[in-house]
Amino acid sequence: MARYSFLGFITDVMSHIPRIGEHALHVSTLSYFIAKEFFGDEDRALFAAIGGMLHDIGFVVPKVSSVDFSTGVEELYSIESSRKMGELHTVVGGYILSNFLGLYEYSDIAFYHHLPVSELDFSNPTHIMANLVGVADTIATDYESFGVPVDKNRVSRILEERSDRFFPEVLKAAKIAISRDYTWWSLENPPDFYFRYIMPSFEIVEKTPKEMLLEIGYFIAYVVDSKSPFTRKHSERIADISRAIGEEMKVENAEDLYLAGLFHDVGKLAIDTSILEKPGPLSEKEYWYMRKHVFYTMKFLQHFMREGYEWPIWASQHHERLDGKGYPLGLKGDEIPIQSRILQVADVFVALTEERPYRTPMSFREAIGFLSKEVSNGKMDADVLSALERIVENGYTYPEKTPISEIIETVDFLMKTYGGIP
Repeated sequence: MARYSFLGFITDVMSHIPRIGEHALHVSTLSYFIAKEFFGDEDRALFAAIGGMLHDIGFVVPKVSSVDFSTGVEELYSIESSRKMGELHTVVGGYILSNFLGLYEYSDIAFYHHLPVSELDFSNPTHIMANLVGVADTIATDYESFGVPVDKNRVSRILEERSDRFFPEVLKAAKIAISRDYTWWSLENPPDFYFRYIMPSFEIVEKTPKEMLLEIGYFIAYVVDSKSPFTRKHSERIADISRAIGEEMKVENAEDLYLAGLFHDVGKLAIDTSILEKPGPLSEKEYWYMRKHVFYTMKFLQHFMREGYEWPIWASQHHERLDGKGYPLGLKGDEIPIQSRILQVADVFVALTEERPYRTPMSFREAIGFLSKEVSNGKMDADVLSALERIVENGYTYPEKTPISEIIETVDFLMKTYGGIP
């Protein structure tokens, strides 16, 4: 089983995504108990739990979720629509795991968890695992529809009605697992079970290589920024210009500013899209909720901080301000590393020069003028702004062709092929 910290990072992020996270936790917990019964082996039970957490990762792609969740999760898992709907998110999910997250060993679970046994091979271990997660998926969906207290006999009847979709041996293990009260009580508080029993398996890890971090970062930036057509290149632009400023200032580990830029808004995956894309001004409550994205960024990136990397700290501080009026920690002056100050300037600069539904983009020169006022008001770093001015004067432009373009093109192709979306 993979032992990199990024596995903990990805599953932590998945567990917090609105509408997806709770279901992922339920499926993960059920997969663990069913696999424990089926294999009698802790390692394979943990593997199943992780596969259960990741099985619907295709839904984190905004284009997929906007199609499949348009009529609600209950419609997604109905017999009539599961094949058409399921094919899209499973193909995209399998593609993501195998090509961008380095989790190819879990990709077959994403690919095959909706397939009936007539299209699977019991002699193939990955097909068994996918079918096992498929049973857990079915039970979790029904559990979410009728809640507690659970009618165990009713669940067993539902499984029997769908028995043609599952291997008999897997179905038998599932029935034993759901006969126990402990299983159902664990589902009532799945975060507690998952983070108490599953997550500790990630504590002994290898340091995630930079190359792998970049692949993960490209995917995270793509998912976060694709939530709105106005922010499609936001994170990669911040990554690129932050690195350029860092190199101009000759700061330590300037190259890592690129990683910090890619990951800086990962916490937005925990914020409901209705708030992220609200066309009008946010209410006080909504603004409070929106600001929490930096808290989640800090929380998620803790997985990499444990490896000794510093860039997660910089990414988590992109909304701090020199006058101490930023968030989430209210750091002031020299409490803020120079790399964090670079990200602060880059974040505002990029946002100002991007189009928004309520305004046209500023020119580079206009954005620098705005930032000069922020420097005068004691919010931004003057040396960072001077470095930004120099690279702009030297002809800096945002990159056009980037690694994220490959993800965009491939997902668009899969959308057309499996979802019929133009």
